[in-house]
Amino acid sequence: MPYIVGMDVVMGTDTSTSIVGTDRLLASIRRLTALADGPAGPDTLLRALARELLAVPGAEEVHVHHLAGDGDSSEELVAVYLSGGIGRLSYLLPRSERPAGVSWVASTRNSFLAADADGLGASVPRLAETGAVTCALLLPLAERGEVEAVVVLVRRESDAFTPAEVELAGALVEQAATALALVRARAEAGTDAVTGGLNHRAMRRRLDEEIGRATRTGAPLAALLIDLDDFKLVNDRHGHQAGDAVLRSVVHALVGEFRAFDRVARYGGDEFVVILPNAELDSAAAAGARALERLRALPAPVGAGQGAGMSASIGVAQWRAPMSTDELLEACDAALLRSKRQGKGRVTRADASVR
Repeated sequence: MPYIVGMDVVMGTDTSTSIVGTDRLLASIRRLTALADGPAGPDTLLRALARELLAVPGAEEVHVHHLAGDGDSSEELVAVYLSGGIGRLSYLLPRSERPAGVSWVASTRNSFLAADADGLGASVPRLAETGAVTCALLLPLAERGEVEAVVVLVRRESDAFTPAEVELAGALVEQAATALALVRARAEAGTDAVTGGLNHRAMRRRLDEEIGRATRTGAPLAALLIDLDDFKLVNDRHGHQAGDAVLRSVVHALVGEFRAFDRVARYGGDEFVVILPNAELDSAAAAGARALERLRALPAPVGAGQGAGMSASIGVAQWRAPMSTDELLEACDAALLRSKRQGKGRVTRADASVR
């Protein structure tokens, strides 16, 4: 393969150019890191990576070739980012038609630059057939020691990438790989990125486990579904950072209110689930009422003036055999809807009585 790129490529001899490139790289890394520390998913991170690659090393197109593992689908997804990362096209490619250059990068974990007609035709023939191409830079995106995707930076009109630009691109792809690994590890650990509570997937897994335990032992089990009242106003008036801070304070308050073996999870948006093992409907409703008072005592967002903290509508349901996880959550949701309809800021039981 032509022009193999190692990690010892230097930033060029022009000191002022190196400083500018380093500053732009650091700014890009900060943006990617901030995304990884927030609620962004893999798709959002990859789109952000494409934007940085289009802006900093100056790619004109960014192709992300997602690799299928052994035993996975016989097709591989290729996403193409254009227009500053705003535009995105995608298509499925049979594994048997994986470009030779992509296979080489995936197997060696090395990068290379194809900058002539022969190299382009041999390494990325499909790309070479789509029109004039000056060069294609192929970079491995590796997580946990395995190449998960090959990132292809394309120039059709500009000159080939310089060694300094190659180095910038490689650093950005490595940073994106680190960010993706963090996001996926957090998801596997079951932690919501914003609040630190259980995420939706972990909540369902835990509720499945508790239903299994209740089925075996006959112990009671209840759940709360909590929806913050008028939370959209917080985001609209004070911004999403203030909103995220409120969500974190809500989870902190709920964890402090409930028992050590109860589990607080973010259901999605401004909704939360509390799983209450060994709790019947009456005790669960009483716990929900105490949680509501604790939320009302939270400080208002900065700049909101005086007044109560957060109001919430809460639905409570007790598991009854042979209810499934979905059925228990639906019972909570139906009770929550009645709380909303009856004026918000209250706890409603699935049996329709209100506390």
